[in-house]
Amino acid sequence: MRFSSILASTAITGAALAKDITVVAGKSGLTFEPAEIQAEEGDIVWFKFWPKNHSVAQSTFDKPCQPAPNGFWSGYVPQSEAKASDTTFAIEVTNASAPIWFYCTQQQHCQNGMVGVINAPANNEERTLETFKEGAAEEEENVEPTSEAGTGGQLGAAQQSGSPSGSPSGYPSGTPSGGAAPESTGAASPLQVNSLAISGVMGLLAYFAL
Repeated sequence: MRFSSILASTAITGAALAKDITVVAGKSGLTFEPAEIQAEEGDIVWFKFWPKNHSVAQSTFDKPCQPAPNGFWSGYVPQSEAKASDTTFAIEVTNASAPIWFYCTQQQHCQNGMVGVINAPANNEERTLETFKEGAAEEEENVEPTSEAGTGGQLGAAQQSGSPSGSPSGYPSGTPSGGAAPESTGAASPLQVNSLAISGVMGLLAYFAL
């Protein structure tokens, strides 16, 4: 029983330590800001979209402007006003050792440098953000995924101040259509961290009830 309580406490602690990371798309031209992110497992990455019409899709290093198999995709988020859209896209980092490469699928945005990476390989000069951009510039096509918008993450209302880490405010419950990206991609639905925390709480309650 003591072992169960330790596992439950660990689950709660892990959920509490998860942090929110904001990435802004299109505010300063064809860029993601920041374009290179360091994240831990359980962290939530929020993509916020500025005018006029941007997206974010997961790719691979070798094919920068093509969707990764089973990768995430926000769909297009149009915005006419000179501010961030109320619609955001959020993913959870589930494997911090797996780099997550991403790009904007709009027109030639990828080829023009609108790409980024979460947890780029350490001490690997051949697989950096800069070499990823160079590869993107040589791509002939910018390919959008055929999966449904919101696949592999949560597409919904803007992040609100005070929202607990791992629980995007205003989002529907349940796994998004298309399912979460497999662990090898490094990303999954933000709702998983909530399930972990709830399981931990239930474990503690069961322990103290004995």
